[in-house]
Amino acid sequence: MSAILVVDDQKGIRDVLRKLLAEAGHDVAEAEDGAAALALFRVQPFNLVITDIIMPEMEGIEIITTMKREQPNIRILAMSGGGRARVMDFLAVAGKAGADATLEKPFRKSELLDRVAGLLGT
Repeated sequence: MSAILVVDDQKGIRDVLRKLLAEAGHDVAEAEDGAAALALFRVQPFNLVITDIIMPEMEGIEIITTMKREQPNIRILAMSGGGRARVMDFLAVAGKAGADATLEKPFRKSELLDRVAGLLGT
């Protein structure tokens, strides 16, 4: 079982991710924004962080760069939705910022679980 932090400003997305990841045997914590995510990240060990890119207050790119600076070995999966060209640009930037993998919303359960397994080495 791995500890995973899910960061997304949309409660519905967090709920779906929590359910899918918990069913796969992971321990899941949630944060609704970057400030809450960093607060949890700094006091609790996580094997993986899954973060949305576009959020109010602090965007996912800032979360990624801050977490990677503080813990270079943390595994991060960046996700984003919206128009296809725009999503690909955001996800490419996330990769350059340090995300280890990306996932375009909407995604299939199998896509999510495959990316998570790959990042966790399971």
